[in-house]
Amino acid sequence: MAETLLWVLPLVPAVTALLMFTTRDRRILSAIDVGGSAILLALALVLAGEVATGGPRALGILRIDDLGLVFLLLLVVLTLAVSIYTVGWLKQALAVGNMKAESMRSYFALVHAFVATMVVTVLADNLGVLWIAMEGTTITSAMLVGYHGHQHGLEAAWKYIIVTTIGISFGLFGTVLVYAAAAAIPGGVGSMSWSAIMKVAPGLDPSIVRIGFIFVMVGYGTKAGLAPMHLWLPDAHSQAPTPVSALLSGVLIKCALLGIIRFQTIAAAACGPAFTSLVLLVFGLTSVVVATPFILAQRDIKRLLGYHSVEHVGIVVLGLGFGGPVGTYGALLHVVNHGVTKALAFFGAGTAIARYGSRDMRVIRGLFAVAPIGATFLMLAALSLAGVPPFSIFVSELLVLRAGIGHGQWVAIGIFLAMVAVIFAGILHHVGAMAFGRPPAAAGREPEAWSPLLAMLLLAAIMILLGITIPASFDGLLRRATGVIVG
Repeated sequence: MAETLLWVLPLVPAVTALLMFTTRDRRILSAIDVGGSAILLALALVLAGEVATGGPRALGILRIDDLGLVFLLLLVVLTLAVSIYTVGWLKQALAVGNMKAESMRSYFALVHAFVATMVVTVLADNLGVLWIAMEGTTITSAMLVGYHGHQHGLEAAWKYIIVTTIGISFGLFGTVLVYAAAAAIPGGVGSMSWSAIMKVAPGLDPSIVRIGFIFVMVGYGTKAGLAPMHLWLPDAHSQAPTPVSALLSGVLIKCALLGIIRFQTIAAAACGPAFTSLVLLVFGLTSVVVATPFILAQRDIKRLLGYHSVEHVGIVVLGLGFGGPVGTYGALLHVVNHGVTKALAFFGAGTAIARYGSRDMRVIRGLFAVAPIGATFLMLAALSLAGVPPFSIFVSELLVLRAGIGHGQWVAIGIFLAMVAVIFAGILHHVGAMAFGRPPAAAGREPEAWSPLLAMLLLAAIMILLGITIPASFDGLLRRATGVIVG
């Protein structure tokens, strides 16, 4: 059953994408969208139960273990939330002319094609297939970034393609080097299977693997939005349709992080954890430091959220760099917490943009008076992004901090705390100014649509739950996934 699901899961969004071309009716398209996402979630939960009871499952080039399951569950939950949000968002986008009726089918098809490529990325056991699937996400998501067709959107899509394609080329070089190191062992692996390479990883040539891992960090780090390779991310996040921005920030960059983690486990076994820790700490700290001034200076709400992705990806990588069970557990928890919170933040930002017809935060004022429920969800997401208890990101950031202290990384901890304090003040200033005050007369005051509110309620509930307690089943999954990384 579980092995069959490995092939069925990528087919669900692929078939859903094809079904989009069977109708032009908006309601039917939305029903197919939500239905396909719900089926994907249900099958992923069935697969999660199989893995929890029977361990990792593999079939050909696809494989799922507890580590991949963390990322798969995040992907399917956010895909369903995005589908629910899109019902109301699409209606409003058609009303104001941001979406044309004749382009709805291709939009939905591209979204589910994008989801299909991310599902393959998460399930890929073959490192070559992982790289190909990651390139596939670039092709499908780039068309969505520039979907509105205006100058800034097309420029952002072009920049996204160029930067990430050049970056992921380095990932290909790193993949080839790791494979070469594995093939050089007497009776070598003979394949690019991650699980097979892990069995012989302690015997790999460390000099080759070191170079390969650095190439992978640059390559997959570009797609993850790590500084200084992050140049595409703020533009793509700001120009893409709001549901796509949620998928880009909530899931896509996490898929790239999974690629980094897969190679990290190989490099740690071949070269020792001290090497991978140093590389990860350098990239993680750089991302947090670089993001800070840009967060303070932003005027575009979606670019602000884009730079927050750069910061939080850096925090995940810091947790992996601090290492050990605590740091790794905290990093994986932060992957989930940030994915859920950032999707919620983009949904709230989409509500504000629809009301004011602008992404400029100087224009968005008095959101509580215009859309009180949407403003509440946006404020909750902002508080979580700022690391305020009892929201989920506070918990994972605290675990990362604890891991750094436990390993005596005082310089890194000092820099991290200083940047987080500045960012805390910055985001509360930005969001507080938008939420309160007197709204302009031009702000839309129509009733809030139910489907975006339902999607935001779903994500907010998860965000608050993970800030208060971690359910035993999810805690067990995170612990087993931590064991995959640290051994």
